[in-house]
Amino acid sequence: MMSRIDHFNLRSFDLNLLLAFDALMQERSVTRAAACLRIKQPAMSHALSTLRLLMDDELFVRVGYHMEPTLMARELHAPVRELLEASQRLLLSRRSFDPATDEHTFRIGISIQSESLLVSELFADLAVSAPRVKLLLSPTSRERAFDALDAEQIDLAIGYLPGGSGWHRRQMLFDLGVVCCYHPALLPFAAPLSMAQYQAGRHAMISAKDSLYGYLEDALEAAGVAINPVLAASNFLTLFATVARAPLLTTVPAIVARHYAPLFGLAISPLPFAFPSFPVELVWHARSHEDSAHRWLRQRLERSAQAIVPADMVRTPSA
Repeated sequence: MMSRIDHFNLRSFDLNLLLAFDALMQERSVTRAAACLRIKQPAMSHALSTLRLLMDDELFVRVGYHMEPTLMARELHAPVRELLEASQRLLLSRRSFDPATDEHTFRIGISIQSESLLVSELFADLAVSAPRVKLLLSPTSRERAFDALDAEQIDLAIGYLPGGSGWHRRQMLFDLGVVCCYHPALLPFAAPLSMAQYQAGRHAMISAKDSLYGYLEDALEAAGVAINPVLAASNFLTLFATVARAPLLTTVPAIVARHYAPLFGLAISPLPFAFPSFPVELVWHARSHEDSAHRWLRQRLERSAQAIVPADMVRTPSA
């Protein structure tokens, strides 16, 4: 069991005295020990006087031209040396992350929409640039992401994540509009859909929560648009496969539609109303902001986002 540190009393002890003690043990000379620490001789003499007072022992006695350690000094030398070496290892351990050789598992909380867009591009990159890096993905939402970051259950969160606290850092990845998809043989509409067609249709939605409206619920309410959702799926494969066989409309991110709708023979239509901004952001806790491994992964995620989002599909987030 780790012993409790007496911070109150320890704070009055200058840890530089341990460096002075070690230098004196090595050099057996106040002058040479001072030169070793690049301080003036009076400063080293003062350090020795302070050590003698604190330890209630002479520690070093002059024998001819040398300073000989006392029995107490000899007993102290090994633990002091061990402490200094441990401190040096601790300071030197903060090195840069090397993706080519380092092994690391990143835990990422990611929304359904972001996972379908980013992960294949990101891991295709990591498989080449960081072969020993592993990703542990878990579904998250704006309701859970910040608590998971605070509890160190995840390293990063990706998705539409408004809110958070002052210690949550964020970086914009992309902000895309949404579109409507349907099978033209089952719903013989000509794009673009009218508002009447959109509102009268039966809708299939993506949802990671206990709601048929899914992640669009707040946006539809803000736009004053009422729809009839009849299916809430947890992934895009189910969503598109169902819309390909049933007369349903589905509202999805434009980049998702561009990638997957043609595979299922679905038509794509712009929405018949102005849709609010849906920025996809990368969010992390301030404690990992300067960590070299985390910083590297954030850069790779930004690069992956730029690779998958065509310039003509990116829009500036609204204020």
